[in-house]
Amino acid sequence: MEVSKLLRSLPELHAHIGSSIAPHVYWHIANSEGYKLPKRDYHEFVKHIVLSPDRKMSLKEYLDTIYHPILDKLSTGAVALEKGVYETFSGAYRSNHITLYELRGNPMKHNREGEVDLDHAIMAMLRGMERALLEYPKLRAGIIFCLDRQFTFKQNEVIVNKAIKYRSRGIIGIDFSNYNKTGFHFKDYIDLVAKARSAGLKVTAHSGETDDTNDLWECLETINPDRIGHGIKAAYDKDLMHELSKRNIVLEVCPLSNLMTKAAKDDQEMNFILNTLFDNGVHFSLNTDWPETIKDGHLWEQYQYVIERNMLSSTQIEQLINWGYDASFIPIKTGESNLYL
Repeated sequence: MEVSKLLRSLPELHAHIGSSIAPHVYWHIANSEGYKLPKRDYHEFVKHIVLSPDRKMSLKEYLDTIYHPILDKLSTGAVALEKGVYETFSGAYRSNHITLYELRGNPMKHNREGEVDLDHAIMAMLRGMERALLEYPKLRAGIIFCLDRQFTFKQNEVIVNKAIKYRSRGIIGIDFSNYNKTGFHFKDYIDLVAKARSAGLKVTAHSGETDDTNDLWECLETINPDRIGHGIKAAYDKDLMHELSKRNIVLEVCPLSNLMTKAAKDDQEMNFILNTLFDNGVHFSLNTDWPETIKDGHLWEQYQYVIERNMLSSTQIEQLINWGYDASFIPIKTGESNLYL
């Protein structure tokens, strides 16, 4: 199939709320709410929050200096969350050929550390999603709640309980995100993950992005996720790739995010990772991670980036797209409404 036809309908399995809201939407929210921004000029603000080949940061540096202190703050509260989620979903369908979109976020990162009622924050996310689904009936969407490796177990337990509470409204799964805090272990979450699964939620986890494969092995051997966020370090462990293939665990690979945060050194290494995973029978999809905070980082541009550099063939691209749809946590019922009501 021609590449142009392949890119007309795409699944997005890994994108975060904070980095999926466009800079101009953030600018509008900030000025409406009276937030003081680190830059007073809009274009300077964009340069400050967006990564590019000329401005790379380590994952830890970006999370600690921009993502959590700036983007999480701006996307906090009922008004900001509803607008941000609505604009993200609707813009993805209108402009980026995305027909299936799983958006993830930690509701506790968007409620001003308890100042905003957690249920109000969650309902705002859902209202934003439902508005987009009503306006674009061909769009399928769902929200994944992120647990945080730096949170206490009790905080993460609250998030899981909220995910279960709102499952019928479009919360489709749970995730483990953020970089490791000393003392975090997947084994501590076996029972909590089982509780989420018994309630009908799917499970994914960030692992194998910047750390070694020990974290990936622990993730597999304890919570056995349905998918893994990133997982690119698996390309350096033959036994691990065999295990991923055997269990049919799909990796959510985010090429430009990994390049901009130096998780992958360069195009040559990314080429090696993609083809090694493919050749070893590991199923994966291409995703954005941070579609609005990476220059030219929208999903179709990620595919174009890979295609133009001959990293993958059109046949491989078609397979990846199909794997993405097949691995979705969103319950798709042919002929029925895309709403969860």
